[in-house]
Amino acid sequence: MAEQEQTPQRRPGGRSARIQQAVFAAVLKEVVAQGYAKATLGAVAERSGVHRTTIYRRWSDLDTLLVEALRDRSGHPVVPRDTGALATDLAAYAQDIVEVLAADTGRIISAVLGSEAARLDGVRGILGEVLTTRRPLSSEIVRRAVARGEAPRGTVDVEVIDHLVAPLYFRLLLTGEPLDTDVARRCAAATTAAVRAGIFVREPGPASGSPSGR
Repeated sequence: MAEQEQTPQRRPGGRSARIQQAVFAAVLKEVVAQGYAKATLGAVAERSGVHRTTIYRRWSDLDTLLVEALRDRSGHPVVPRDTGALATDLAAYAQDIVEVLAADTGRIISAVLGSEAARLDGVRGILGEVLTTRRPLSSEIVRRAVARGEAPRGTVDVEVIDHLVAPLYFRLLLTGEPLDTDVARRCAAATTAAVRAGIFVREPGPASGSPSGR
C-alpha cells in the first residue's frame, strides 16, 4: 500500500527537459543580445522555437523565466584543481575563471548585473547562493596550502580567493579590458606573493574578559 500511495516521480530528461533547456538558453541569449529592458517572452519564443503558449503556460513573466535560467546556469561551479602547490593551484583556478568569463557566462553576467535585472530579488538571491557555496569550495586551495606549510597559519582563505578573482570581475564588469592567460597568471602570482608575505593572516582578537592593558 505504501508503494501505491507514493506520488510518482517525474523522470528526468525527455521532451519537457529539452523544451526547458531550449527556453533557458534562449532567454539568456535574448538578454545578452537585446538587453534586459527590451527582452520579451515573445522574442524568447521565437529564438527558442518553442510556441509562446507553452512558454506563457510554464513561466508567468520574463523575470520568473530569467531567474530560473540563471539558477540553472549557476549550478555548474568551477572546481579548483589540486596541482600540488599553492602557486600552480591559484594559477589554474584563475585560468579556469578567465575561460568561463571570456565565454558566454561572462556576457550573461555583464548583461544581467549591468541592468535593472540586478535588482530582482531572485537574482540577488542567486548571487548570495553563489557566494555562500563557491567561496568555501575555492577556499580549499588555501586550506591545502596551509596544511602543506606553504601558507602561514591564520591565513583567511576567502580573502585570498577574493584577492585572486576580484581583478578578473573588475575587468569584466567595469573596464572591459581583455581577460586572458596573462591576466590570470599575473593575478595568481600577485596573490601567491601576498599569501607568502602573510598579508592575509588575521590574528585572533583578545578573549572575552582578558586584560585590556590599562
